[in-house]
Amino acid sequence: MKKKFIIGVAIVACIGIIGGIRLTAKNKTQVISVKTSKVTMGDVKMYLSTTATIKSKNEKDYSASQATKISSVNVSVGDEVKKGKTLLTYDTTDLNNQVTSAKINYNNAISQKNDAINKNNDAKDTIADTEDIPANAGIISAAEASELSSEKVKQLNNAVASAKATLDAAKDKLSQNSYISSGIDGVVTEVNVVSGQTGSQEMAIIVQDISSLKAVVKVGKYDAAKVAIGQASTIMSNGSIYKGKVSKIYPTATVNTSATGGDTTLTVELDVLESAPQLKVNFDSDVDILLKEALDVVNVPAEAILTNKDGSTYLFVIQDGTAVKKAVKLGVQSDSDVQIASGVKVGESVILNPGSSVTNGVMVKDAATVGGK
Repeated sequence: MKKKFIIGVAIVACIGIIGGIRLTAKNKTQVISVKTSKVTMGDVKMYLSTTATIKSKNEKDYSASQATKISSVNVSVGDEVKKGKTLLTYDTTDLNNQVTSAKINYNNAISQKNDAINKNNDAKDTIADTEDIPANAGIISAAEASELSSEKVKQLNNAVASAKATLDAAKDKLSQNSYISSGIDGVVTEVNVVSGQTGSQEMAIIVQDISSLKAVVKVGKYDAAKVAIGQASTIMSNGSIYKGKVSKIYPTATVNTSATGGDTTLTVELDVLESAPQLKVNFDSDVDILLKEALDVVNVPAEAILTNKDGSTYLFVIQDGTAVKKAVKLGVQSDSDVQIASGVKVGESVILNPGSSVTNGVMVKDAATVGGK
């Protein structure tokens, strides 16, 4: 009898333990604590955030003659110059001598032609004024010999034309190699020559208008398809933010190679639309280009959105303490927010970063409200 009682007690105890385990397991999975946020109305803006190099919109590069010695360099880096300002002058002694020599040759060619024409005219006059009789045969014969042939006239004209061309070339060379003047108002940013030398392969002098700037961006092929002329942008430097606008998209991409590999990018230019004293030419700046925007629309935090294998999207809302799966259609997406075209209503609570334990119909509780209104 005692043995039966012990066995009975053991069975009851086992049943109690098993029931306790089931109840404990049920209690552990029954309610899941989640973070939520409210579905709200607001603006969703999609940006391309990247880095740009600041450049002048108006720059003039001047190369020095490699055949003519520089007499003086009249500017230094940092000098402000006006359009027409003489940047450097050349030693034109040799060039002036060439012009003088060419003038002498040209004048000589003209004199020779004129002398020949005068003699030709005299010969014609002699023939016309001399009676054609045997006594005057020698005079007439000598005069006829002095007349210019068409070939001789052609040679004289060619000599004059050639001398004129040489003189014009010498004058052009002198005018082009006398000095270099600035074509714009701006600031001298490079000087790579000194007095006494001839030009080199480098740009001799560079003048830039640093009051008119642009930001130059390199974008990959996926981002390039999203960028368009006229898109608003912001350019940031040292805590200051300046307005910008996409002004130019290059027609072809550029292949960039390095020791570690290469990539292909498209160059995009942004006009800086306001005075930007913090922006310095050739420095890098952070840039945000506004690709798309949706104003005053239904939106949720981006971390609420999940994606099926087929690409469709969904999220979970809380209804009566349970997670309810809802398919949603998305609009404009930013890094933090997503426009909801359909699927949820303003005021509903959506679950943020739902893990694998959150499934349709599971019991949930709101641990904290994040960003709700």
